[in-house]
Amino acid sequence: MESPHLVKHEFFEHFKNRFEKPNKSRILLETDFVKRISLEQNDDLKRKVSNEEIKMAVWDCGIDKAPGPDDFTFGFYRRYWDIIGNDVVDAVKWFFLHGEIPKGGNSSFITLIHKVPNANMVKDFRHISLIGSLYKVIAKVLANRLVTVLDGPFILNEIVHWCKNKKKQSMIFKVDFEKAYDSVRWDFVDDILRRFGFGEKWCKWIQSCLYSSRGSVLVNGSPTKEFQFHKGLKQGDPLSPFLFILVMESLHVSFQRVVDAGLFNGIKLDSSLHISHLFYDDDAIFMGQ
Repeated sequence: MESPHLVKHEFFEHFKNRFEKPNKSRILLETDFVKRISLEQNDDLKRKVSNEEIKMAVWDCGIDKAPGPDDFTFGFYRRYWDIIGNDVVDAVKWFFLHGEIPKGGNSSFITLIHKVPNANMVKDFRHISLIGSLYKVIAKVLANRLVTVLDGPFILNEIVHWCKNKKKQSMIFKVDFEKAYDSVRWDFVDDILRRFGFGEKWCKWIQSCLYSSRGSVLVNGSPTKEFQFHKGLKQGDPLSPFLFILVMESLHVSFQRVVDAGLFNGIKLDSSLHISHLFYDDDAIFMGQ
């Protein structure tokens, strides 16, 4: 296929179909989560957004990232903050007040990255989303709040080093999740959030961020027509890693049942600490002895 028009159409159809609304029913969560956020944490998550918090989010976004469809970089935001800052703050506050993102406010470019040399098939590319600047500020504010209620991850290298020093026989295996972010269902995200104890306002903010997602594919620098996302978490969205961690909690709950039943023994670091599994962005590590 050599026609630029046909190539663009092929990529458009591929990604449009990838993010279509799921037509299959999913397994419903029936297990209660032991770890739930507190009322105080909920109050902190839904607090009124401040000017300082918004400015901090802008500065957290860096200055050297490729821009999204609006073509504004965060270097531009920083340089002209004295001129545009009030308008940016007002726009972000509007979202937190109304819980809605207008059409076009969460558009992104899907940029293609070669997975293999001389890529000539759609499957030979992976993708990352170039997020619009205003939505990215909103997502960064939410991500900065969310990270305060998530437990910090253990570092696998430290555990491996400990096993070697203690001459512990151990088993470690890694499971990669194919198209992990792309396959996440939004109704499942909402279910997870509510089982964690997140409040109605927070859940509405997250759903608004998800359901307003639109994208077009950059093919040789030229965008296809835009399509609506119906599932998935966008690579490049500040919220995505933290939402995926929460989604992985369902796997944690299921596997913890296996551990509690004595069917799998984790690595015993001391009399009170056992490690059996770790979760990362798109894979899981299981450890036993």
